[in-house]
Amino acid sequence: MAFDYRSSAAVFRTRSQDVTLQGLPMAERYDFLAGDGVPLKLTRYVGGTKGPVLLVHGAGVWSGMFMLPTLKENFVQYLVRHGYDTWLLDWRASVQLPLRQFTLDDAADHDMPAAVRRIREITGAESVQAVVHCAGSAAFFMSMAAGHLPDVRTVVASQVALHHHTPASTRFKALLRVPELLDAGLDSLTPDDASRTPLFQAAFTKVSSFLRMECDSPVCHRLSFMYGRLYRHARLNPETHARLEEQFGRCNLLTFRHLGQMSRGGHAVKFDYGRAENLRRYGQARPPDYLDPEPFQRPITFVSSEQNRTYLPSSTERTFQWLREANGARWYQRRMLPGYGHLDTFMGSTAAEDTYPVLREALEFQPR
Repeated sequence: MAFDYRSSAAVFRTRSQDVTLQGLPMAERYDFLAGDGVPLKLTRYVGGTKGPVLLVHGAGVWSGMFMLPTLKENFVQYLVRHGYDTWLLDWRASVQLPLRQFTLDDAADHDMPAAVRRIREITGAESVQAVVHCAGSAAFFMSMAAGHLPDVRTVVASQVALHHHTPASTRFKALLRVPELLDAGLDSLTPDDASRTPLFQAAFTKVSSFLRMECDSPVCHRLSFMYGRLYRHARLNPETHARLEEQFGRCNLLTFRHLGQMSRGGHAVKFDYGRAENLRRYGQARPPDYLDPEPFQRPITFVSSEQNRTYLPSSTERTFQWLREANGARWYQRRMLPGYGHLDTFMGSTAAEDTYPVLREALEFQPR
């Protein structure tokens, strides 16, 4: 379904209300199916003839992270102002879609190719650009490695790609196999108060509150336990911090397990089902990795934030150097964002002045 986009304002749907965003055309919304039949959503804001550019969010969040109504100018408004035909994907990790258990292999094989294909069908474009973040970036790069995205011409990878270097606290939780332990009685973790297991959520709140004392928000504390420190508090304005639960929700434990496996191994691998099931699925005892450099001969910019405590900056450094050694230096560049954390890259109060220009320049990167 498509809507008239000639209006001077757009409606942003939070989890509780609609907020009008000035300066945006009316949204076009498209429901479509992933390759395995999972329902997904695309939202389009036509800003001009550049692009189309696809924005891919992380796990346990949704595409609204790119268009916060609490910012003077959010990332979608910025791209539209600079002439980009902007597309937001809500893939199967989105909290706006029904919760399901999935591995990142599922998203790589089915969601990312279907989204790119749908955008090309609607626009008639020969190729698509992409800005991909966190787990969405990991899945997108896994999809590229599998050869599913030959029609993506330029990629901006935010914070992580194929190599996963996480802080000691995250590695410790991965080594303890916390998601596997929780899997016995839970299907997901959530930072908000909408848990289906109130007793566990109360205990979760108690534990997480000891791990982060920069504020008195239980939502913020739970987020830090689930993902590591997602942002620097000083970078968020008070309203954004107060409305975090509008952006985040339930994240299924199978995805956490896959992320934990990659944190332990240090790079992108297919999901490890155990020896017997691996032999049946993959024909080998251990899951294969995604470290094939050949499909990545295209303009790629790796962006890391200097103070990221979810994925350390060395994550993109490793993929960047690995690809340069394999394919030569011309295709790749890397940018550091001083003073920023993981998500404040997009959600920071002054991101429009500090980080968005770096991302826009990356979209316009042309190898010499």
